[in-house]
Amino acid sequence: MNLSSFAVSHLKALIFVTLILCVAGLLAAGAFPVSILPDVTFPRLVVIAEGGDAPASQMEVSVTRPLEDAASTVAGVHRVRSTTQRGAAELSIDFADSTNMQDAQNLMNARLNEIRANFPLGTQVSVERMTPTVFPVLGLSLQSNTLSQSQLWELATYTLRPRLARVEGVARVVVQGGRAPEIAVEADPQRLAALRLSVADLSDALAKTNVVRATGRFDAKYQQYQALVSGRLTDIPGIENTVVSTRAGVPILVRQVASVHPSTEDRTTVVTADGRESVLLNIVRQPNANSVAVAAGIKAEMALLRKELPASARLSVFYDQSILINDAVTSVRDAVILGAFLSVVVLLLFLGDWRATLVTASIIPATLFISFVAMRLAGLTLNLMTLGALAVGIGLVIDDAIVVVENVFRHLAAGQTPREATQSASREISAPMISSTLTTVVVFLPLMLLSGVAGAFFSSLAITLSLALLISLVLALFLSPSLCATFLRLREGHSDEGGPIFQRLVAGYERTLRFVLRHRIILPVSVVLLLGSTWAMGQQLQSGFMPEMDEGAFILDYLTPTGTSLTESDHALQKIEEILAHTPEVASYSRRTGTELGFAITEPNRGDFAVMLKEGKRRPVFDVISDIRSQIDSQVPGVQTDFIQVLQDLIGDLSGAPSPVEIKLWSEDPVTLRSAAEDVAAHLEKISGVVDVASGVVDSGPEYVLKVDEVRAGRAGLTADAIASQMNSALFGDAPTQIMQGDRPVTVRVRLPLAFRDNPTAIGQLQIASPLGFSLPLSSLGALQEVGGQSEIQRENQRRLLPVTAGLEGRDLGSVMTDVSKMMSSYKLPPGVTYELGGQAQSQNQAFSNLVLVLALAIALVFGVMLFQFGSFTAPLTILGVMPLALFGVALGLWLTGTPLNVSSFMGAIMLVGIVVKNGILLLDHAQNAERDGQSPEEAVQEAGRVRLRPILMTTLTAILGLVPLALGLGAGAEMQKPLAIGVIGGLSFSTLFTLLFAPSLYVSMRRFQLRFTGRRLAQPEGTN
Repeated sequence: MNLSSFAVSHLKALIFVTLILCVAGLLAAGAFPVSILPDVTFPRLVVIAEGGDAPASQMEVSVTRPLEDAASTVAGVHRVRSTTQRGAAELSIDFADSTNMQDAQNLMNARLNEIRANFPLGTQVSVERMTPTVFPVLGLSLQSNTLSQSQLWELATYTLRPRLARVEGVARVVVQGGRAPEIAVEADPQRLAALRLSVADLSDALAKTNVVRATGRFDAKYQQYQALVSGRLTDIPGIENTVVSTRAGVPILVRQVASVHPSTEDRTTVVTADGRESVLLNIVRQPNANSVAVAAGIKAEMALLRKELPASARLSVFYDQSILINDAVTSVRDAVILGAFLSVVVLLLFLGDWRATLVTASIIPATLFISFVAMRLAGLTLNLMTLGALAVGIGLVIDDAIVVVENVFRHLAAGQTPREATQSASREISAPMISSTLTTVVVFLPLMLLSGVAGAFFSSLAITLSLALLISLVLALFLSPSLCATFLRLREGHSDEGGPIFQRLVAGYERTLRFVLRHRIILPVSVVLLLGSTWAMGQQLQSGFMPEMDEGAFILDYLTPTGTSLTESDHALQKIEEILAHTPEVASYSRRTGTELGFAITEPNRGDFAVMLKEGKRRPVFDVISDIRSQIDSQVPGVQTDFIQVLQDLIGDLSGAPSPVEIKLWSEDPVTLRSAAEDVAAHLEKISGVVDVASGVVDSGPEYVLKVDEVRAGRAGLTADAIASQMNSALFGDAPTQIMQGDRPVTVRVRLPLAFRDNPTAIGQLQIASPLGFSLPLSSLGALQEVGGQSEIQRENQRRLLPVTAGLEGRDLGSVMTDVSKMMSSYKLPPGVTYELGGQAQSQNQAFSNLVLVLALAIALVFGVMLFQFGSFTAPLTILGVMPLALFGVALGLWLTGTPLNVSSFMGAIMLVGIVVKNGILLLDHAQNAERDGQSPEEAVQEAGRVRLRPILMTTLTAILGLVPLALGLGAGAEMQKPLAIGVIGGLSFSTLFTLLFAPSLYVSMRRFQLRFTGRRLAQPEGTN
C-alpha cells in the first residue's frame, strides 16, 4: 500500500490524530516561555573585580594581570579583553563557539580560587555568563515626598525585594540607589591625640566588645546548657559606653573621644526616576522563564504591595520589556493572519472552488499548531526569531498542499473519480514534492557553522522554519490526499482550465516559451545582462550587521569632564533630565550616576539614562535620539554622550562589540598611545554620518598623594603601609562591626568628622600615632601634593590598547567603514602604534564570511538532493544554472526599498536557494516523465510548463503574499525579518519567471548536447526550427 492509498483509506484516523496534535499545540503555545530574544548562552564570560579605591595602576598589577594570566589558561579561550579603573577591573573573555560555557565558568572559578589569596585584602571577584537574561525585563522606581533615601532603601531592600523575588520566574532583584543606614562614630582627633589613641583603637574596641561567642557546654538540673559570652551592642548608648582603653584603672569610653549618631553610607551614586531621586529595583528573570509572565507577576505583586506601603511612597514602572514583546507577538500574529488571508485569496482565485480552497488552507492552522508541539520538544521559546520564522513560513507551508490539490483537480477534470484522482495525483507528485521540500530544509543545515550573534539568533529561525516545513510536508502527504478524496468534487460545468483570464495567461506563456526556445541566444544575453545589473545594484546597496528596529526605548550613556564631583555631575545631568522631560515622545526615564544599568561600578562622572518612549503614534526612535542629541550638544557642553537602543546595547554586550565603529590602537607606550587615540578621534569626527565619537581615553579624578619620606617615617617607627592604614581609618573609615536593630543589621562606621575629611589642610594636620608612644602630623611624614588622576587601562590579549569608537546617524555601517578604512590607510600613526578595525564592522565581516560559506554548502546540499531525485546531472545542473539569476531580484528588491544588505537579508538569499529549486523540480520532473513517454526535450518542457504553470504561480504568489506583511515592517519587531522578506519577495518574483522561461531553454540545450554525445536522433517538435 503506497502513501496515497493509506491516506485515502484512513481519513478518520488521520483527522483524529491531526486534531489531537493541534489541541496539544494550543496547550503548548499557552505554556511557552516568551522572551524578546532566544535564550542562548554566548561563548563569553565576564569577570568583575572590585577593590575599593585602589589606583588603576595598582589594580592592573595586583588584580588585572593575575586574572588575565588565569583566564588565558582556560581551555577554549581565544580573546581576553580587560578594563582597569580606580578600584575596579572587568575582564571580557571570549571562547570558541563549541565551548561548553558551564564547564568554562567552572574552570574559570577554579582558576580564581587558586589565585584569590594573592589579591589585595577586600577584593571581591565574580564570574558571570553572558546570556539575554543578564538584562532586566522590568525596572521599578520607589519615590516619596516625605521618606528619606535611607528609609526608601530599607523599604526596597527589606520589604519589596523579598516579595518580588518570590514571583515565579524571577532570578534576582537588584536594588540601586538610596543610602543604607549606618551608625557614625566620629572621633575627635584632638582628644584622641591627647590620650595617645587612634581611630584604629576605637574600631578595635568596638569589634572586640560586640561579640557573642560560645565557650562550651555543661549538664545541670537534668538539662544541657550552652555557655556563652555576650558583649552584644544593640543601640547607640551601648556603643557610647564601650570601653576603648584603661589608664591608671580609669576606663576611657567611646563617648569621651567620639560622638555617636545615626547616619547613612557615603553618597557615591545618584539614582533618579523622571527627574526625582529614587530607589530602583531591577527585575532579572531566570533562564527559560516567560518574560511576559514575569512582568505580569511582578505587576500583580506591585498592586498588593502598594496597599501596604506608606501613604507617601510611590512604586511605579520605568522600564518594561514585556511591552515590546507583546507588541512584537501581536504584530507577528497580525502578519500571520494577513499572510494566511492573502494566500487563501490566491487559492480561491486560481482554483475557483471553495472546497478545494478550504482543503488546502486547512494545512496552515494545522501546521502552526503542530509546530508549537515540535518547538516545545526542541526546547525553543517564543521570541522575535521563532515567531518571525512562523510568519516567514506562512506562505510556504501550503506549497505542498497546493501542489497536491491542484494535481488532484487536474485528474478530476480528466474524468477520474475522486479516489482515483487522489491516488494518481499523489503518486505522481509525492517524490518531487518530498525532494522540493527537502531542498528548502537542507539549506538551513550549514547554519550550524554560523558563529556569533548571527548564528545564535538565526539558527532559532532556521530550526523553527524547518520544523514547520517538514510538518506541512507530512500533512500534505497524508492529510491532504484523504481530504481531497472525501471532499473534492468537480462541479458541473466547472473546467480545470482556470477561466478565460488564466487561459490567456497560459497561451501567452506558451508563445513566449516557444519564442525563447527558438531563439536560444536570448538565454546567454539575458544572463550577462542580469548578472551585470545585479553587480551594479550590489555596488550601490547599503550594508549593515543586524537589522535596526524601533524598540521604543534607548540607553543614553554619558561622561562628564574628568574629575567632576558627584554633586557637580548631578547638577549638569539635571539639564539633560529637563530635555527628556520636555520631549513629547518620552514616557519615562531613569538615571544612574556613579553606576550603570548593567550594575557595574563606575566613576562619579559616568552613568546612563534608560528612556522609555510612549506607545502609539510617535516619531521613530531614531528621530527622537537625533533631536535629543542635538539639544544636549547645544545646551549641555562638556558632556560626552552615546545613544544606543536597549536590545542593540544588549546584543553588543553579548557579542563583545557594542560600538558600530571601533578602531583599536595598540602600543606599549601609554603617552604615545593616548596622543594617537585623541588624534584619530579628531579625524574620525570629520567623517559624514559618524556621531558620539570617543577616543577611549578615560581619566579618573584628581588625586591627593602623600609621598612618604622614609627617613622621617622610620624615625617615628612607621612604614608607608602603617601610615596608609591610619589614613584609611580616618578618612574612609572602618566598619568594624554591626549591630542588630530589630532583625536588620546596621553597620557601625568609625572615622573622623567631615570637617577633617574634606579639607586638604586638615588632612595634612591629621595626627598619626607612632608605635613609640607619640603622634605627629601627617604633613611631617612626607610631601602632600595634588596630581592628575590615572587613565583607565585597557588591554586585549595582554597588550595595551585604546579603542576609538563612534556611532552612526544617517549612514549605513558599510559606507562609513569604507571611509574609515580610507582614513586609516592614509593616516600616519606614530612609531610603535598599530591598529585594527573592530566593533560591529568586524562582527559583520565575520558573519558575512560565514554566510558565504553557508550559502556554498547549502547549494551543494541542494544539488545532492536533486541528484537523488533526478538520478542524473542534467536537471540538477539546469536548476543550478538558473539559480544565480534570482540574485537579480534580491538586489533589485533591496535597492528599490533602500534596505541594507545585512545578516537578515543575506538569510533571505540563502532561503531562496531552497525555494527557487522547488519550482525547478516541479517543472523538470514533469519534463523528464514526458520524455520517458516518448516526447522530445522541446515537447517535454513545453508540456511541463503548461501543466505546472498553475501550481508554480500559486505557490509563488502564496509565498510572496505571505511575506508582504513582514516586508511592510508593520508593528514592533517586524524590522528584524523585514530585510529577509524583501530579499525573498524580490528573488522569488524574478526567479519564477526565469525558471519558467530560461530553465526549459537551458534544459533543452543540455539535453541536445547529451543526446548528440550519445548519438541518438532528436525529434523536431512542431513550432521549432
